[in-house]
Amino acid sequence: MSIQKQTLFDVYGDKGLPADLITINVIRIAIATIGIFLNASVVYVTVKCKTLKSPCHFLLAFECFSNAVFQTHSWLSITVIFNPGHQFIDMRFCCKQLILIFIVGFTTSLQRHYSYLQRIVKRTFYLIPMICTLFICPAIIIWAIYQIVNTMPETSQIICAPHECTVGWAGDLSYFIFSVINFLTLVNYIIVWIALKWHVNKNQNQASFEWTHRIIKTLAVLMAFNLVGHSMNSIARMTVPRLDLDITQSTIVTHSLSCLTNFVMASDGPILYLSNQEYRQAFHKVFKIKTNSVATAVTVKHISKNNLNKNNGQIPVN
Repeated sequence: MSIQKQTLFDVYGDKGLPADLITINVIRIAIATIGIFLNASVVYVTVKCKTLKSPCHFLLAFECFSNAVFQTHSWLSITVIFNPGHQFIDMRFCCKQLILIFIVGFTTSLQRHYSYLQRIVKRTFYLIPMICTLFICPAIIIWAIYQIVNTMPETSQIICAPHECTVGWAGDLSYFIFSVINFLTLVNYIIVWIALKWHVNKNQNQASFEWTHRIIKTLAVLMAFNLVGHSMNSIARMTVPRLDLDITQSTIVTHSLSCLTNFVMASDGPILYLSNQEYRQAFHKVFKIKTNSVATAVTVKHISKNNLNKNNGQIPVN
């Protein structure tokens, strides 16, 4: 892998960033902002709605909460719209802010769901590995970013985006960590699927089977979107360094793909709403969304007593 001798700051530090790169970052911030609200709405609905209290619902709410926390990073690159000379941020400062965001998100989630987690573990021991993997993922990220900060030159200036804080071996480490996170997420879904199937076989309840089918379908769709985002990052990681691109072109490609990553992370809420009737009803109830339902009116004509006797007591319905 070739090393870039010239950085983006060296080229555009004084004269300002090109319009296309500014536009891409503004789009990325807009997508991230929408994603924050969509993911936060899933968490809010899960907390407010009494019908969404199963371990599966908690898993989905935790994932949406983590996505919302991650997407707040995009706002750190708002400096691209500033005047030339103020569009870049010290790399170490940027990476330290990322650490703070991960820690705040992890701590808030742990405090909010501690009592609920305690009840789950007491009742269903098969969920212990699932909960452990949920909290291992943020812990690994915090540790990785802390290691990355120590390798950054103090004079480096970057557009403050998460992928800009991963260079050299740090980039390899970050890619490995996110690969592990995707794998652990898949393990979580498999554990949930096994647990649900076990309950269905134990209870012999057809209604539970239908609910299991719906929730597994939703999990499968979410996992497919996550794999799409991870695959695009993998393709970019393998192809961009091998292309004959200058620093501007390679930055545009990587920042454009980060828009796709934000889009995938913002899609959890809409997917849950569109593909799962339980979540759709919960959204309607919590946010007071009125649905257009057509009621069929049945008209019963006045029938004399004699006609009723002729029809053996049966009332004709027109």
